[in-house]
Amino acid sequence: MSALSYNECEIDRGTVASARDAFAELHSLIIGRSGGYNTITTHVAFEFSDMISENLSTAANENQFAWSSSMLACTHAYGVLDKISTDVQWYENKIEEIKGDLSTALANSAEPDNLMIAQQIIESYNLKADKAWRDLETRCDESREILKGGPTPENIRALADGGHFGTNENIGFYTTGDFDYYHVDEGQAELIATHLGHAVLDGNEVSLELLEDNPEYLALISAVVARGLTAQQSGEKLLDGEVEFLETLFGDLEEIGGDDQGFLGFVDQVNSSEHISDSLREDINRHLANSMLVLSDEGIGGGVGRLPQDVRDVLDIPEFPDVNELNHDSELPGFAEAYSAWGRPFTTLSTFLDSSGPGVQGGTEFSTALMGTVAATLDIPYFSPGKPGDENFQNIIEVASRNDEANHIVLTGEDFEGNPYEHYESHGDLSPEKFLETFYTHSWEDDGAAVSGITDWITEYQQSGDEVKSDIGDRVFLDFVDLVTSEEMQNKLSRTGHSMEDPVLKDDKGDPIVWEDISFSHLNPEIAYSFADIFLATLDAMGSDYGIDSNAIESGSEEGASSFDPVGNPQISMDRREVFAEYIVGSEEAATFLKTELFFAATEEMGPYMGEGERSEDIQIPQRAGILNGILDNALADVGAARPNNTNASIDYRNKVTGNVVDILFSGVPTPDGLPIADMGVEALKVTIKESLADSHVPNPEEDHSGKYLLQLKNNAMIQAAAGMSPEEFREFGFSLPSEAAVLDSDGRLIANWEEWVYSEEVESAAGEPLSPVTRNDVNDSIKSGFRNNSESPVSARTETYGLDYDEYYNIVTNS
Repeated sequence: MSALSYNECEIDRGTVASARDAFAELHSLIIGRSGGYNTITTHVAFEFSDMISENLSTAANENQFAWSSSMLACTHAYGVLDKISTDVQWYENKIEEIKGDLSTALANSAEPDNLMIAQQIIESYNLKADKAWRDLETRCDESREILKGGPTPENIRALADGGHFGTNENIGFYTTGDFDYYHVDEGQAELIATHLGHAVLDGNEVSLELLEDNPEYLALISAVVARGLTAQQSGEKLLDGEVEFLETLFGDLEEIGGDDQGFLGFVDQVNSSEHISDSLREDINRHLANSMLVLSDEGIGGGVGRLPQDVRDVLDIPEFPDVNELNHDSELPGFAEAYSAWGRPFTTLSTFLDSSGPGVQGGTEFSTALMGTVAATLDIPYFSPGKPGDENFQNIIEVASRNDEANHIVLTGEDFEGNPYEHYESHGDLSPEKFLETFYTHSWEDDGAAVSGITDWITEYQQSGDEVKSDIGDRVFLDFVDLVTSEEMQNKLSRTGHSMEDPVLKDDKGDPIVWEDISFSHLNPEIAYSFADIFLATLDAMGSDYGIDSNAIESGSEEGASSFDPVGNPQISMDRREVFAEYIVGSEEAATFLKTELFFAATEEMGPYMGEGERSEDIQIPQRAGILNGILDNALADVGAARPNNTNASIDYRNKVTGNVVDILFSGVPTPDGLPIADMGVEALKVTIKESLADSHVPNPEEDHSGKYLLQLKNNAMIQAAAGMSPEEFREFGFSLPSEAAVLDSDGRLIANWEEWVYSEEVESAAGEPLSPVTRNDVNDSIKSGFRNNSESPVSARTETYGLDYDEYYNIVTNS
């Protein structure tokens, strides 16, 4: 008798086997076959109609769904029972193995008569028996879930992967004709790779026909990719057979051309082959690129180590010398050759991955390594045109930035769990600062569209409604703002060394204005748009009064890292918010977009504060609108003022942005009766408004004007929010500005009723006559109606419920 203590399994394998065999017999009866052999584990036919006997074929074909469902139910039950029997047998065998090992250990003990030592040995093997029992419980739980889930494609494939249908592992596919039920293994991958090689290299007609017409080839690859995407979304793993299928496919293609050409060499042959059609070439590249990204994902059972060797070699960058230190006569040719030897396969990999579907992403390590490869090589001068070029680097970044955790690593240096990430040694000293400086200050052909993917996911996480994702989004948002607004990064991002000719603005001689030493956002406006999206998605944080003393006029702007308040709201200092806005308005398009969006946001929010009937007394509503517009106006002023010898051009630039907003808001303005205004009338109105909003002063960059805009916050936030512009601009519309004392009550709160405001003598004297108070209702009507919806307007989605009466707005403008 063994000294091992273990749990006895009460499941009788004989009873389970009898129940399992009963389902096999039922399956045979359903398809009209003899019960002499198992029609579940023995291959009968390749499709449903051939599985059914002749005497039942007519009825079965007329009721195929019901018939196949019954067959699939029997198959599913058989597989689950076989799995239970197999798992119990595994446990029984494991216990017998542990018993034998225990007996051997006791017999070989150095002190066989020492009871204490013997007990220690027994306890160690008891622990192994306990682990085996827990493993059996896990397997039984899996069986319970598979049984509860029914004969789904995932469950049938899992049972086939465990060998529970014998050699007839694709009975689910044969029964349904649905590729989701198809079980794959390395044998099928070898066959597909063989036909791919024959078709591409030799133009073999049989292989070409199979690839173009047989769904069990490229479509099978697509089915495995789809399973990978499902696994990524659900947090599960691919079956072992599915991972082996993909790994074998690439392994065989890596060797198929001979001469150590590798997988990327095969891709070059696909792209240059005269034997295959363009449509088949496109299909091959897409299916293989999707497969590589799925296989690279360690989260679903893949990983970089499973990829072809030459793909991994591209990620391992050679140590290139500093070109400036080379002897150009003797050493430059060697450098160019070495760079080209790395650049050619990199170019092939870039083009190959670019053919993948937009929703397919690679693993975290692979994606991070791809971006690290670009960051480490982008600034190396290259001498072979197109190998690689900007487009190749863009392709790599676009594909790699589909992985959110890789983006998180680029921005923070840590994975989602907060663990520091170790980059490849050959990529050098990579840091978030290095990544962003390299990516943001490069002049991209796509204006930074690919690079913007590194941050586009942040707002999606913040607004996901998922607690974990929201927390990740909020934290990386603050980290990102702190990163790009640090003094070090301001110096690097604000002055890229690039210059750009303005397509519209002219100097005094009529020549195009050249903006010198422009910011990264001016250089790459798509990145500025990405920043604007982040700004608009976080208006609560960007427009909060954090850092402002609510009882004083002076700025309380804080320096240092951003943080969360006690209830979890992000807090960012006013200085950092201004810098972030300055990056956005460096791009004229992004500045126009942001200024327009903030106008409508302010209009929408001011409704409850200035509405008819019971009004909100929340002073933060107008205050936030004032903060946001104050930040934007200061940013527009600062962007130009910080550039030497650009004062007049800066004024023109700010006015052009404002003019663009006017153009957007008045695109196709309708009259109250719905008839269009004459084009010249609209254009004249635009000219009037633009002239009234024109700025003529750019503050000195050394001037601390934060107090100015905080003063406007405290005194005139309601006007500013209502108009969507600064108090100076609003004055041009005929609304005079009161003094501080005239708008605050005895408690220091802004007086909500505008009829109670008192105008200063200075303002009345400047006007030449006493001014009537601006009544609350006058402004209220404008706020409530907003701007009339217009399908031709690029911001029509925002203006749907805010259509401003034309004549009402015209009167406001013309009265100025």
